[in-house]
Amino acid sequence: MIDLLYEKTEDEIELQGTYFDSKKKDICVLFVHGQAQSILNNSFAYKLGKYLSSRGISFLYGHNRGHNYINCLHKGDGSLLIEGATFEIFEDSLKDIDVWMRKIKEYGYKKIILMGHSLGCNKVLYYLNKREMVDGLILASAPDMVGITKKEESNFLEIFKEAKEAVESGESRKILSSLLGETDYISAGTFLSESLEESNIDNFPIERNPVVFEQLSKINIPILSFAGSLEYPTYLRQELLKEKAINSEDFTYKVIDGANHFYYGCEDELNELLYNWIKKFMN
Repeated sequence: MIDLLYEKTEDEIELQGTYFDSKKKDICVLFVHGQAQSILNNSFAYKLGKYLSSRGISFLYGHNRGHNYINCLHKGDGSLLIEGATFEIFEDSLKDIDVWMRKIKEYGYKKIILMGHSLGCNKVLYYLNKREMVDGLILASAPDMVGITKKEESNFLEIFKEAKEAVESGESRKILSSLLGETDYISAGTFLSESLEESNIDNFPIERNPVVFEQLSKINIPILSFAGSLEYPTYLRQELLKEKAINSEDFTYKVIDGANHFYYGCEDELNELLYNWIKKFMN
C-alpha cells in the first residue's frame, strides 16, 4: 500500500512524503532525495519503494524543503513560503529529516535505514553526526559538493564574491547573476552554504582528499555505497569512501555498469542490490 503523508517540521513547514507500507514493522528505509528532486521525477526511488515493500521492507520517501528548484510550502500560520533548491540552506535539512524520523518511530519500526541520493547523501551523513545513529546507511551517488562546484564553475571566485557580498548585505535570497552549471538559478545564501571547504556540506571531500573525512569517519554502522559507471569521475571513487569510513566494519560498495546518476535502465539491478544488502537486517 502507498500512502501520501503531510507532516510539519519544527519550524512549521508542511512537507509531503510517500510511504510504501510493507505491513511489517521490522525495517523501514528513509529515503532523502537529491537537489531539486521529488517523488514525481525520481522514478528509480518509486520503483525501489514498490519493490522493497513487496518483500517486507517498508520505504518512506520524505520530501525536504529543497524539492524542485522552486516550490511553495505551507506554514502553520497559513502563510506560504517560497523555497526549493534555489533557496534552501543545507543546515535546515536536519529539521526536514527529523520529521520523517519521528514518523517512522511513530509507526513503531524496529530498525531504520537512512538512504540518501546525491545531495541527500550529504544530508544523511550530516544528520547522523548531529542527531543519532540508525541501523544502516545507504549512499547512492555521494557527491563532493564543494569539490565538484569549484572544479566545474570556471568563474567560481566571481560567483563566490558576489554571493558573499550579498549575504553580508542582508540579501541572502538574492538570485546570483550566473547560472550554476549554466542551467540552475541559485541564491546567494544557498551558494555559500554549499561551496565552503570544511563546512557542514563538505563531508565527502573527495577532490581535495584530506587525511580524515571527519563526518564519515564517525559512522560505526554498516554502509552500502554505489554509483553509476556513467557518472562524473568523482562519484566513482567508491574505494576511497571505504578507506575513509574507518569506524564502519561493514562497508559494501559497487559501481553499477551502464548506469547514470538516476540509474535509468538499471533499476532491476539496483533493486536486487539493495534488497540483498538489507536482508541481513531482517534476522
